Amino acid sequence: MDRNTHPEIDDAVRRYLAAADRLLPGAVTAAALGGSVALGAYRPGASDIDMVAALDDAWRGRPDLVRRLRLLHLSQVPRVAGRLARGLGFSATVNTSFVWASDLRRPVTAIEPVASHVGEIFDPRGAFDVNPVVWAELAHGGVTVRGPGVAEWGLAPEPDLLAGWTRDNLRDYWSPLADRVARGSRPLRAGRVAWCLTGPARMHVTTTSGAVVSKADGARRARATFPEHAPILGVALAHLAGSAVPVQPPRDQWREQTVAAMRGIIAAA
Repeated sequence: MDRNTHPEIDDAVRRYLAAADRLLPGAVTAAALGGSVALGAYRPGASDIDMVAALDDAWRGRPDLVRRLRLLHLSQVPRVAGRLARGLGFSATVNTSFVWASDLRRPVTAIEPVASHVGEIFDPRGAFDVNPVVWAELAHGGVTVRGPGVAEWGLAPEPDLLAGWTRDNLRDYWSPLADRVARGSRPLRAGRVAWCLTGPARMHVTTTSGAVVSKADGARRARATFPEHAPILGVALAHLAGSAVPVQPPRDQWREQTVAAMRGIIAAA
């Protein structure tokens, strides 16, 4: 790797690339980590590992490519199951977006991904993470784990499209999510509060400043920008930090306050 990383990351990536070399010999020519690793916000025992991997164009047209990529996804099951058995949760799962090596220099919105997998989901045709936000993460802090450094990839993150793409994502995913959360009735868990608030919070930073920040950084900034929602954002931040959640607001108010904060932050973005 091109900079010091947590041993948990090193182990997961080493095992994953070894499986890739076994299942797709010579296919993965370059790979780098984005997400929390690139943003310096990786949380051992809690964060996943987001990777972009370039595939040798010699594999184009191979009828067994998707099958082998699916097997690579499944190769993580024994290691993740072992971590679960030791009480370590689903963290350190490698989520990968595959693109052709010859496409790396194309504008990110013009790239047609080969495939991807996130958690238990395998997509044989697309990759959500091939987008201006993730390309910005890679360009500014991507950690190379194979091949030339990210600076040599010639990435074209299309910064002029960053704010617009982020607003579209807020409209298409996060706003409907707020509506679904509003219709719920069971008490929310702290993890759900954190998911619902940190996404819009970091996107608000992106749409207003052009910066791509971590979930925790986004929530901290939102707590200062939206003091009326500071208590429920404190719940999200406590969850991310692995600390005890504050006694205020009471848990039976989490859903209402989460929805109000989501809608307020989204509207401002």
